[in-house]
Amino acid sequence: MVCRLEINNYAIIESLVIDFSDQLNIITGETGSGKSILLGALGLILGKRADSKVLLNQHKKCIVEGTFDISQYALQTFFEEEDLDFEEKVVIRREINAEGKSRAFINDTPVNLKTLQNLTTQLVDLHEQFENLGINDSRQQLKMLDAFAHSIEIRNNYERLFRKYKSQHTALRHLEDKQSEAIKQRDYLQFQLEELLELKIDLKTDPQIEGRLDELEHAEEITSVLGNLAFAIEESEVSILGQIKELKNQLQNIERFHPAARELLNRINQTYIELEDIGYEAKKISEQIDLNPELANEIRSRVDKINSLIYKHQAADIHQLKQIKDNLEVELQGFSNLDEEIEQLRNQIEKNEKELRTIADELSKKRKGSLGIFEKKVNELLKELKMEHAAFKVACKKSGDLLPHGQDEIDFLFAPNKGNDFYEIKKVASGGEMSRLALITKSLVAGSIQMPTLVFDEIDSGVSGDVAKRMGEILQRLADTHQVISITHSPQVAAKASRHYSVYKETTALEAKTRVRELDHDARIIEIATMLSSSPPSQAAITSAKELIND
Repeated sequence: MVCRLEINNYAIIESLVIDFSDQLNIITGETGSGKSILLGALGLILGKRADSKVLLNQHKKCIVEGTFDISQYALQTFFEEEDLDFEEKVVIRREINAEGKSRAFINDTPVNLKTLQNLTTQLVDLHEQFENLGINDSRQQLKMLDAFAHSIEIRNNYERLFRKYKSQHTALRHLEDKQSEAIKQRDYLQFQLEELLELKIDLKTDPQIEGRLDELEHAEEITSVLGNLAFAIEESEVSILGQIKELKNQLQNIERFHPAARELLNRINQTYIELEDIGYEAKKISEQIDLNPELANEIRSRVDKINSLIYKHQAADIHQLKQIKDNLEVELQGFSNLDEEIEQLRNQIEKNEKELRTIADELSKKRKGSLGIFEKKVNELLKELKMEHAAFKVACKKSGDLLPHGQDEIDFLFAPNKGNDFYEIKKVASGGEMSRLALITKSLVAGSIQMPTLVFDEIDSGVSGDVAKRMGEILQRLADTHQVISITHSPQVAAKASRHYSVYKETTALEAKTRVRELDHDARIIEIATMLSSSPPSQAAITSAKELIND
């Protein structure tokens, strides 16, 4: 609800503050006093266009500020999505400078007009004479019908599941796009993996394979050298061991004569043992060397394959090549997981679609069951409001598609006179007719849904007497559950006010300025009496005004 409206330097308003009631707020005043200016100022904080022409003083900014109680509107999610601080009392401000540039603020945080409009359309429903978007909006029409049919809970269940269903469809599209890209890569990755799998990398043997190849390729040379070494040490006629043995014998003959000879003999003995061991090992290794050209060719082929794949994958060594192979296996497994994920999501979507259609059928049944009663009540109220030749009906068509609010497409249709065909309200209804239709339809669902503040501009234009009284009663009943602000020329409507404001023009020799004052009980009697007769009012008018207020 609108708690307070502050206007500064707007049109012929220098400065004023209005504190609104949470029920029926009536604004009255003579023609030209500035009532429409109030709505223009309110429109600014609702996100309407502005220019510098609205400035009273061209050297100062125009500032319009509204304080709203939003505790009942469940807007926390909106504030989170817009990165705004949520408070149950929100202050919305619009500033316009002399160049016509405007700025908007929500709780002192700058916002663009789209964000401002997205918020304020949930807070205020402004019904000016030629602007009644609520009654023309198919979403609002459907919402009112659901409130009348007491199907809000079913609708809420449907909407929750529908949001999940749409989210799943979005997720499925992303997965399918990902799968499409994956298919392009899968064959190539599979080919790369098969090359590496065919290689059968063995980290125990492959790191030493090049050394094994060197041995095989130089087997004859190795055998020859080692054989010669063994032969020279032990088997030749002048073998090294034979010569050393002879030297040992000679040293043994002199060791007792000189200590150094004994030391040399010990070292010769050690050398003899070492050379004997070398000769044995050389002979043994030489005999074990594999002279196998076929095996060499086989290993050479494997080394070439390993080096080729290392180069191809830009790997540092066989260990990194093994890691690349493992990564390819994981990546290809991810493609398989993607297939499974898509299949699971499709199954979930199919299940949710069946459930949605079941709920949509239940919702359609509730709506269609209430259509006739809703049409009847609207037409009865049209007659009471002096529109006895007008007619209203609801067109309801079931779509084969799942829509955000069910499968029903709703249109409120109107025929302003007898014999007229039915058309969409916005195509055939005048501003006054639209306002009354808005009042009627919203009064029928008052209390069933949370509606924004309803603002009516001269909704009672062209009616008087009992019709105006009836309209005032509808407004009053509507205001029992929703804040209503109504500009009126009807004393019968004004008499129903919870809070009554009078707009007047204060004129001096140099300028005229709009003022607003809240009327107390006695002032209300005079204001309504003046509306009934003239200024000053007659005693009879004052008596009638008291009767209207007390009725």
